[in-house]
Order: sequence, then C-alpha cells, then structure tokens
Amino acid sequence: MTDPAKPNDMRAHWERTAAQYEAEGDVFTSRFAEEAWRLADIAPGAKILDVATGVGALLLPALRAGAAAYAIDFSDAMVERARRRAAEIDPAAADRVSQMDGQALTFPDASFDAAFSIFGVMLFPDPDSGLAEMARVLRPGGLAVVGAWQSAAGAGPAVLFQEALGELFPDLEFGSAMGNRPLFNTNELMEAGFARAALETIAVHHVTRPWATPEPDWPRENAQLAFGWSPAWQALDEDDRARVIEAVETKLRSGVQIEATALIGIGRKR
Repeated sequence: MTDPAKPNDMRAHWERTAAQYEAEGDVFTSRFAEEAWRLADIAPGAKILDVATGVGALLLPALRAGAAAYAIDFSDAMVERARRRAAEIDPAAADRVSQMDGQALTFPDASFDAAFSIFGVMLFPDPDSGLAEMARVLRPGGLAVVGAWQSAAGAGPAVLFQEALGELFPDLEFGSAMGNRPLFNTNELMEAGFARAALETIAVHHVTRPWATPEPDWPRENAQLAFGWSPAWQALDEDDRARVIEAVETKLRSGVQIEATALIGIGRKR
C-alpha cells in the first residue's frame, strides 16, 4: 500500500477520462441534472451559470428550455466536449462555455438569475468557497441549486468500491472512498452550507434513480474512470487495487441492484 496522504489530482483524472465519462457516465448523472433543472423552475430567457458542467449535463437542458446559459469547468477536456454539445443546440452557446476555477469565478457580482452545480461543488478542495462564489455572482433573489450524492461514497459502482474497501481493509481509515466532502448530503448539512453562503434555503429534494448494473468485468476495464479520482484508490498499490477490483466483480456477479439518491438543494440569495 502506498502513502494514503498522496494528493488527489482530480483535474488530471478528468482530463484523462473525459471521453469515457461522456460515453458512459453522463447517461446516469444527466438524469439528476435534468430533474434539478425541472425542480428549479427557471423562467425562459433567464441568465444561468452551470458550475463544474462536466460534459454539459445541466447546460444542455437549460439551453433547450431557452435559457441564456453559461458554463464553466476546470478541465479543458470537459469544456471541449460541453462546447461541442452546446453548439448542437445553439451555435452561439459554445462561446459561453469556459475553462475556469469554480472557487474563483471571473464573472462580476450579481451577473446571473440562477447558478447550478450538480455533483461539482461537493468535490471542490474548498466547497464553501465554491458555493460562496455561486452566491456572489447571483442577483438578489437569484437561485443557487446544488446537487450532491446522499452517500458520501458517491453513486453507482463507487458504492460497491466503498464496500469492498471496508471489507478488505477494515483497520484502515479512508473516510469517504471517493473524496466527497460531507457538507451537503443531508438536509441539515445542505441548509448549513447555504447559510454559510448567505443563502436562504427554499427546498431540499431527494431524487432517486436506478443505476444500470454493469457487467462483472466492467470494473477491470473501467477502474480508472470509476475509481481513479478517489484518494483511497490512489493510496492502494497495484496488488491491492487488483483485490478491490476482484471484490467488486464478485458483488456484480451476485446480481446486486444499484440505485442512487441525490439531494437537490435550492437556495435564494437574500
């Protein structure tokens, strides 16, 4: 086993796996982004920002609904894919997708009617800074919408990964295997996060969706996509990683069913 304090280079991970995420991961996370858009009930023509857009899971429904949508991500590879997909809906929208740090937005104060971050801010090195920046760029009365997995282990195969770690290494402290900050995964924590950003909580919704169970050999072929950004995965040597993959494959062969629950929090700038 390697040093468990090894830094988590998340940006490099997403640069490596953006194409694979677009092909395999977005189909699941986009379901939650679309529901977040529906729950926020944003008026057509509103100016909105998608923070940590990935390949555009929230950006795309916003554009289809007629919003003046902007999006940022810290990964150039993700931005490239989000621009391409946005341009298929509105060619001008590609110019509104930018590479940017969500903890230090370059937009002026009070620029947007709504700001979203679906499974983004929860992974920032400083989630409170990310949420504070979302609040800063909102106009008074504007909405902040945050999505976070209810399980600190994440969702989909990541939950099986967390289980396998606990079974194989019961004496080791990994915390959340996927590195999620436990700031938004209960109603109380979501509300407290909004309060720190001077946002009034309007609602916290729990949204559950099925997650198609992958074939048993999927972890072996897709470990970097599924687990590569995890601090726990980075702390394992090759032999221990092989043991984890084998344990996850065993769980998949047992016919385990996977579903995921996300909290969608909606706050208003006072």
